[in-house]
Amino acid sequence: MEIAVRGAFYHALPYEMLAEIFLCYAEIAKLLHPTPKLPPPLLLGQICSIWRYVVHDTPKLWTAFSLEFVGEEGYEGKVDHISFAKAWFERARPYPLRVSLRVNNFNEKLSRILDAILPSADRIQHLHLHLPYSHYQPLVHVAAGSMALLESVSLSAGFSFSGACWMRRITAFAAAPHLRSVTLISPSPWRSFVSDLPMPWSQLTKLYLRGSDTYLYTSLLVLFEGTNLVDCMLIIVAVGDIPHVPIIVLPRLRRLHLSFVEPGDSSPFFQYFNLPALKDLDVETLDGCTWSYQTFTEFALRSSLDLERLRFGYVEIRSDELLLLLTHMQSLVELDIEHSQCVDNSLFDALCYREMDDHHLVPRLKTLLISQASGHHIDDILIASMIESRWWTDNRPCMISRFERVNMIFGDRKMFSWVQQRLRRCRREGLRINVD
Repeated sequence: MEIAVRGAFYHALPYEMLAEIFLCYAEIAKLLHPTPKLPPPLLLGQICSIWRYVVHDTPKLWTAFSLEFVGEEGYEGKVDHISFAKAWFERARPYPLRVSLRVNNFNEKLSRILDAILPSADRIQHLHLHLPYSHYQPLVHVAAGSMALLESVSLSAGFSFSGACWMRRITAFAAAPHLRSVTLISPSPWRSFVSDLPMPWSQLTKLYLRGSDTYLYTSLLVLFEGTNLVDCMLIIVAVGDIPHVPIIVLPRLRRLHLSFVEPGDSSPFFQYFNLPALKDLDVETLDGCTWSYQTFTEFALRSSLDLERLRFGYVEIRSDELLLLLTHMQSLVELDIEHSQCVDNSLFDALCYREMDDHHLVPRLKTLLISQASGHHIDDILIASMIESRWWTDNRPCMISRFERVNMIFGDRKMFSWVQQRLRRCRREGLRINVD
């Protein structure tokens, strides 16, 4: 009897209410299971004929299309992918589409998958493709101006070939009037995405470049046109020879992530930029890449740099150089240092808050993150005193901001237990802290 009543209750719900419930479920499922074995519309449609009818009659449920081919498993290996994609897009009509395709290796079965998608190019709003090189060629036939709704595109290659003479004939992206976010990732030795693919660099607000052709000079040429960029991430594989380039001013850029992953001098990058709006800077120098503090300081002064977040990873900078740099960072809220020799007693002593001092280093600092620093010559008591000086629970008037999060991992030693007890008091009082 209970089962019968429960079944009658669900069948009594109006179809419109069921549709809203399904849409809520789809949003929650996307957060909990980003790559489900069965997408929500297909899963819901298997419950009963009524649910299947409601699912097929709710276009918004079909606006996100995702296919990751990993072999003959799951629904990917049991259907005709061309017909499947066409039917999916038809059910989503007339709403904009979010399309994600991932094919790691060349697959004859999926080599024409874009042919099923591109007839709906005028409705694609977000496009994420990770395909073998040859699978991209149908993009040549997309007419310029046909992707009028496109706002973001992400292209990466899972299988590389040399040569890309047809890549320059892809004009759909360059003519997309609302395209604002571009991600281009290409493996070695494929050197086509950044160098050869036409893009509307001047209208972009977000850019992520990574690949074998992401040389410093290539990046400079792109950024020279990217005057509207707000968020930029560059993984630069080599510096190379740089002809004379004028100073590049990016007046709106607020976040910049730079990673130099090959040996060479990274400092020339900073010689060419003036970034007056920059608030979030992340710099990594890996695999023997060198660093010039003087060049970086000139860049900071040229840009009147007043960051809110600064991260250095593997950067060769001394503690005295870091302290001089921080004296100009009056708005710094988060400082993140990873694998650097600049972490020593002088840094922690300068960070200590002393009420009678005329000047307080980084007075708005709320988050301090230090990882994999050498701690053999660091005074544990000084660390604890610095943290305690920037932490309180009452409403006392103060010239600096209170710490909200502290995370320090030295990796090569343990802090004295009685000092740890002092810091546990801060944790009990509400400070998010981990010092190891």
